[in-house]
Amino acid sequence: MNQGFAHGRGAARRTVAAPAKVNLHLDVLGRRADGFHTLETIFQTLELADEVTVALSPGADGIALTCDDPALPSDARNLAWRAVDAFRACRPVAGRCDVHLRKRIPAGAGMGGGSSDAAAVLRALAALVPDPPSAGELAAMAAQLGSDVPFFLTGGTAHALGRGEILTPLADLPRLALTVLKPPPPLPTPSVFAALTDAERGPREALGVAHFRERYAAGRVEPLHNRLSAPARRLEPQVDRLLDWLAQRGAPALLSGSGSACFILAHVDPPPGVRAWRTWMRPRSRLDAL
Repeated sequence: MNQGFAHGRGAARRTVAAPAKVNLHLDVLGRRADGFHTLETIFQTLELADEVTVALSPGADGIALTCDDPALPSDARNLAWRAVDAFRACRPVAGRCDVHLRKRIPAGAGMGGGSSDAAAVLRALAALVPDPPSAGELAAMAAQLGSDVPFFLTGGTAHALGRGEILTPLADLPRLALTVLKPPPPLPTPSVFAALTDAERGPREALGVAHFRERYAAGRVEPLHNRLSAPARRLEPQVDRLLDWLAQRGAPALLSGSGSACFILAHVDPPPGVRAWRTWMRPRSRLDAL
């Protein structure tokens, strides 16, 4: 039993996966009046995943968060903690809520680890309470936590617009092999967007859901595209070198999200100084599977 967890008579718990994601396509359509950017992207969940356990027990109200990575905050700075708070604002839950995160997704990599943890907390709580929120209510909670969080309520393959919250599920792609590679330096998302040139920033039209449905009908995902690759290369020489190295491997490869993680649609050994995770695409039906 994990330290800090509620236990004893009346306790209920649920453990679910919190999958990582990659972006098979990411384009910047223009800058919004609020300073953010309108995006078009294709999200894809991976078998690489954190493990999230949520336990509810009677007694004094409270939230406790523990994590096997001591570098991560265990208070309201953590999206998983804020997910409990958001859920309780919609569905009051009496007693104590303990959350434990077993981290496997690299932090600061553009793979949605924090967002996926938050969505996993929402899914676990919805399964534990007697009067669970509707899908719409869960989506509203997720959207207030972050742009990527709504996607992780369903996972699989999805087309997204806006800041990533306007979602259209797509048919699952095949369980393709994939290697995620991450150089040591992180790439802060605001810095990457700030480094876009005027031409890279748009405006431009979205390709649209129908385009990707037709493209993926045969189970093929290439060509891959990420508008943020150019500013990421300019900001971080190690990302620039890694993308060049991947281009010579003979398989489609791309920066994921705003980086610094990259991926290739094959299992490969990484170059020196780069961490790597061999994994596969995870279908929607396996969202919670450990």
